[in-house]
Amino acid sequence: MIWKVDIMRINGKQLGLFLGPSLFLLLLLIPPLPYTDIVASRIDLPFDKAPQYALGVLLWMAVWWISECVPLGLTGLIAPLMLSIAGILAWKSALMVFMHPIIWIFMAGFILAKCFSKWGLDKRLALSLASIYKGSNPMLATFFVACLPVFVLTTTGSITASTSIVYPLLLAYLKTLNLSEKSRYAEASMIALGQAATAGAMLLLISTPPNLVAKIVLESMGEQYSVNFFDWFIVGTPHAILGLLISWLVTFYVVKPEMKTIEKLKERVELEKKKLGSMSAGEKLTLVAFVMVLILWMIPGFLAIASSIRPELSSIYGYIKQALPEAAPVVILMIYVCLIKVKGEPILEWNELLRGIDWNVVFLFGGGIALGSGLDKSGFSSWLVEIVTQNVPFISDVWTLTLITSVIGFLITYPASNTASAWIACPIAVTLARSAGINPIIPVIATALACSISSALPSTTPPMAIVYSSGYIRMWNMFKVGMISDTIRFIILIALEPMLASMLCGMKGFPVYI
Repeated sequence: MIWKVDIMRINGKQLGLFLGPSLFLLLLLIPPLPYTDIVASRIDLPFDKAPQYALGVLLWMAVWWISECVPLGLTGLIAPLMLSIAGILAWKSALMVFMHPIIWIFMAGFILAKCFSKWGLDKRLALSLASIYKGSNPMLATFFVACLPVFVLTTTGSITASTSIVYPLLLAYLKTLNLSEKSRYAEASMIALGQAATAGAMLLLISTPPNLVAKIVLESMGEQYSVNFFDWFIVGTPHAILGLLISWLVTFYVVKPEMKTIEKLKERVELEKKKLGSMSAGEKLTLVAFVMVLILWMIPGFLAIASSIRPELSSIYGYIKQALPEAAPVVILMIYVCLIKVKGEPILEWNELLRGIDWNVVFLFGGGIALGSGLDKSGFSSWLVEIVTQNVPFISDVWTLTLITSVIGFLITYPASNTASAWIACPIAVTLARSAGINPIIPVIATALACSISSALPSTTPPMAIVYSSGYIRMWNMFKVGMISDTIRFIILIALEPMLASMLCGMKGFPVYI
């Protein structure tokens, strides 16, 4: 049976490897698609078939991202290569996107996670959160031992790293209870861990790449559409908190534990904390780095809100915004962790810092930026607007548009990674918003958030794959919990996000309809 599954997987990857470029070539060979002549008459295209050439590149990359027939970062290189060869993008600008300021932001997450791991601050934080609960209720114990720690750790910028940190702690906790692999409580706890990490993806702007995809897609349209760390507390953090609570409750509703009480939980946690000893200098300096970067990220957003209330602060806000862009704290962080020493050893050696960065994600993200720029400059975005205008006249309000674009992003995440699906769906959200005369901030943020919801299968997101490897989880129970939790969270997203994003637009002085 395992052998058959492996063969199917290999064939699927081989099919994707062939299908991607085949779709690209097909679009080059067929006659011009409908409405391309209308677009050509309105704007100056790089060449007649530029929109469908860009569509071919998009489909090629989408197929390779979904099938994972080659590394995701390698697929990201397709965009600058093919778009530059065609003259849609200049080679220099196409390659410069791989050092875009946005990329520096989530590189900070990798660096912080590496610091937390090296000095053991991650384990101390997880145990400190676990020790908050003093009772013996199994459901509440799981919340404080697994769900809350992994949720809080997503502030370091990686839901995968956060899950990897808490997973062995939860595994050790379950083993101290002498639970078998058939234990429903162990199963529920593991599923709840993965679900909480998935919910944490919405917590901060750096918690997962799709959030930053939304930021870069919006800012590519102009400075007035920028979204900062402070803004994200309004549009993203509420969904993260709701997702944490909903997924935890759904998990224990579906997988009812056989245990009614847990004895000596407090003693077990305290014993683990004692093993750590007092907080080391490395941990303290890492904590300083984390707080420093977070504050520096928050200051411009706070001043933006303050200056809208008190105009006399506008000059201060303007200076800080120019002097302290969001990439600046990352540079400060890198210098800090490599220069500040603990007993003669830097917080992070330079080579440790480089190894801590997931370069596969960097190239994936850079390729997505190049693709988005190419779709716009090729005339593809204008072509898509023309199709929507001619054939989808019913998109006239924020809720309808949010529903359509969020469904697209949500569904793509089941076969593809959340980052890849965000790069596919968010530019579509911008295009549809333009055609409907709606501020793109609203559907783009909702779409990016929708790309982080799926959790029904191990393949949907790394945290679910990690917890499934424990051996405690039955696939059917993971699927049931995931589908119920995902559906509830998605409905809440559609109901609340237009209101939250509209409120953000109001605070920034932006109209909802443009």
